[in-house]
Amino acid sequence: MQPRFSLEYFDPPEALRRHILVLFHFATDDPLFSDLQPGGLGQLVLFAQGEGEMHFAGHTDPVRGKAYLMSGFSRAARFEMRGPWRTIGASLSPLGWAALTGSPARDHVDRFLPASQLVGGDVEQFAGQLGAQYLAGQLGGEAACNALADWIAPRLGQIPAVHEKLIETTIHWLGGAICPDLDLLFPQLPYSRRQSERLVERYFGLPPAALARKFRAIRAAAILSRDVLSGAEEAVLADAFHDQPHMVREIKRFCGYTPSRLGGAGQPIMKTLLQLKNFERLREFRAL
Repeated sequence: MQPRFSLEYFDPPEALRRHILVLFHFATDDPLFSDLQPGGLGQLVLFAQGEGEMHFAGHTDPVRGKAYLMSGFSRAARFEMRGPWRTIGASLSPLGWAALTGSPARDHVDRFLPASQLVGGDVEQFAGQLGAQYLAGQLGGEAACNALADWIAPRLGQIPAVHEKLIETTIHWLGGAICPDLDLLFPQLPYSRRQSERLVERYFGLPPAALARKFRAIRAAAILSRDVLSGAEEAVLADAFHDQPHMVREIKRFCGYTPSRLGGAGQPIMKTLLQLKNFERLREFRAL
């Protein structure tokens, strides 16, 4: 039986749009939910209901508390959740992750961590109170998301202006093509190539080459999951990979499924996640 769920997106406040790409509300009453998470972007997720596990290569992170953080994954990760399952969350830009946690994204890749480890114990108390109001019907999904944004806002720290510019430049480079050219990135950054690689890894979790590889696969999978492809989209995919087996391997690594399965009914969350509004917002990231 195909899982049933709802996933709503809400715009963050204007003042937070460089830090929060999108707010989201997920709900399902299914007793067991399992799928794959591409993990392209950082998230702060509050659980009003549900518990489970997130599986990575070599370890499993339990989901038992009320608030969790992830900075991104190096490959798709399988999750299993026991419902009913209700979450309120914020997808964070690399700037948002750094400003909220003050911790390098590279130190937390392929982890789904209790948020209290990075932003303090009061996040659990806040998540518990918000979840109770939500479950009691005092707050709907949008109001709960707005409350999360209000909690985040005063906790955002300052990032050096030159590093903020590096983040912006790297995001624009990533969004410039399905297969970004490394030689176009480094001349735009005011550092040596080696130092630029270290700083990109610090804020994005992966060095530039690996980052471009991951987002190429996620974008390709998003295109292939559509019901109909245009001739232009087919040409873009053909140019992005050496051949079809190369494309299949890369999409399977970063999205967990081969292209032939991305449009099917067996992985409804994955198909939805590949079309996430936050990937669109990442391309719209601009200095204010």
